Amino acid sequence: MSTAEADAAAGNLAERERELEAREADLNRREAAVRRAEELREDDEVRISLLERREREVDQMREALEAQRARLDEVRAEYETRRETLRKRTVELEAERDKLRGQNARALAVDLETEVTEDMRPPEPPAQPTVEVGPDWWSKQLGSPLEAA
Repeated sequence: MSTAEADAAAGNLAERERELEAREADLNRREAAVRRAEELREDDEVRISLLERREREVDQMREALEAQRARLDEVRAEYETRRETLRKRTVELEAERDKLRGQNARALAVDLETEVTEDMRPPEPPAQPTVEVGPDWWSKQLGSPLEAA
């Protein structure tokens, strides 16, 4: 082989080597892209499972919130019912209290009227003590006036 042929073969070999390196780089890029796609797919699967779990949690929380709202509505209704009952009972008790105050006022007026009437009457003379007098009453008195001296 001549030097020209050797140089051509070496150039051809160098060119072929560059082509192989370019093809290898291209294959490495493609392989990296496939790996990234697989990693993204795995990440997407993990994200999707996390999102599905979070969605279930949110649904559970929403159901719990709806149950609490329903319970709150029940409690409010019961509260309003009791409040209305208490309001009615208060009105009844106030009416009864007013009635009792009126009765007490009338009784006090009668007592005052009786007291005023008694104050205007002349005082009654003191009552005389009642003494039981029997046949031997004189003999039981102090001293014996009928005895001979």
